[in-house]
Amino acid sequence: MSTPTPTHTELVKTEATTPDVTPRKPGLRALLWLSQQGVIVFTILLILGAVIFVDGFASLENITDVFYRAAPIGIVALGMTFVVVSGNYLDLSVVAQVATSAVILIGVSNQIGLIPAIGLALLVALVYGLVNGLAVGFFKANAVIVTLSTTFIGLGVLRWLSGGSIVFGPDGGPIRAFGQAKLGPIPLSALLMLVIAVILWFIMSRTPFGFTVRAFGSNKEATRLAGVATGRVVIGAFLITAVTATIAGFALAAFSNTAVSSMSVGYDFRALAAVIIGGTSVFGGKGSVMRTLLGVIFVSVLTNILVLSGIGFGFQQMAIGALIVFAVSIDVIARRAAQR
Repeated sequence: MSTPTPTHTELVKTEATTPDVTPRKPGLRALLWLSQQGVIVFTILLILGAVIFVDGFASLENITDVFYRAAPIGIVALGMTFVVVSGNYLDLSVVAQVATSAVILIGVSNQIGLIPAIGLALLVALVYGLVNGLAVGFFKANAVIVTLSTTFIGLGVLRWLSGGSIVFGPDGGPIRAFGQAKLGPIPLSALLMLVIAVILWFIMSRTPFGFTVRAFGSNKEATRLAGVATGRVVIGAFLITAVTATIAGFALAAFSNTAVSSMSVGYDFRALAAVIIGGTSVFGGKGSVMRTLLGVIFVSVLTNILVLSGIGFGFQQMAIGALIVFAVSIDVIARRAAQR
């Protein structure tokens, strides 16, 4: 008699409730802890070290600036967590999505109003998410190649339509007002990032879709055999990333009250750095929205420390790259050791 195929619900429950078996080897336990929880301790130590040893870091003006700059990248990273957990590595097209939404928000709102601008930007996000999700989820194309292609297409279209020029928002407009608004030292854009983090945490941790994303990232074949429409899972992950990238573009445009096609260069790898440093595995199946938020704080504080210390942009890029290599290496070593 053949073994019955598990249902979708059973698969989701198994993914959600299977206990984490802690290995007995101390070295392996340390590696697994470092890959999953190390970001908490390292972030606290980094902040304490910055407060004690870096002049100007603890000033309210600098803390506010850290929040301003962390919010757009953080919102992108929170959404990208779903794509990485689903086993599709990353969405490089967030660079084009952020810039496109920023230009649309300011450019279109200058012409016909804020609400139509927001609606058009979200419609474009829907197109990005569907194109990426369909290509990767249904046609099984490589996610890196697909999203790199949509990046070039999207930026090319944006530069063609905007002429590559900078778009300015009115000084007294609602976009500028939101960009300057704060609750104490915390900008509204950072509070928006926290709200999005809570929403996405709920989706990832408390809904069947979130459980299915993790199950799909852990074992694609088993998820497919359980009757899950895996293509829809991938589309959903890319749609979430597209929406958050669009909102990040809104926050970035509000921060500077300007928009240009080149304003989001590097957002893909900075967001990926936050996701991986937060403990999300590049192999899929394991990740946490809240730990991604900690990764965002770590990357933002580190970048701020380097700026205050007079370290050039090139060295900042080297530091982010080294962090990604380190976090991925720890993840790979921990996985291989756990399989032995």
